[in-house]
Amino acid sequence: MESNSNLIRNFVDKENDLINHRMNWFLVLQGFMFSGLAFGWEKSVYLCIIFSCVGLLSSISVGLLLRFGILAMKNIEEQAAEKDGVVIGRRHKATNRIVHFLLPWNMLPVLFSFAWVAISIVRIIEGR
Repeated sequence: MESNSNLIRNFVDKENDLINHRMNWFLVLQGFMFSGLAFGWEKSVYLCIIFSCVGLLSSISVGLLLRFGILAMKNIEEQAAEKDGVVIGRRHKATNRIVHFLLPWNMLPVLFSFAWVAISIVRIIEGR
């Protein structure tokens, strides 16, 4: 049977892998969406709005998934600290809120959401 610290490390590694995969899928999708938007910019206002809506919704969706992954790692860390006093990396409580928000898995979904809304507004104004 695995030791408790190895089991905890495996849980953290699994969650970290899931977060990494979600971030990669998210960034690839956003890249494709921005490329599609660039090709459709002059063709149709409606096409740009559709791209913006899909980009916004995917940003929100992936942002929630990333948040759930971070919360899962936080729970694993707290349970490990309660049982064994094991601390994995830098504890979530030791991180300033601003620094925590600036981490890519927290900031990028919000940043892309605002970008898609801004693009939509600009395209609607230009389309008139």
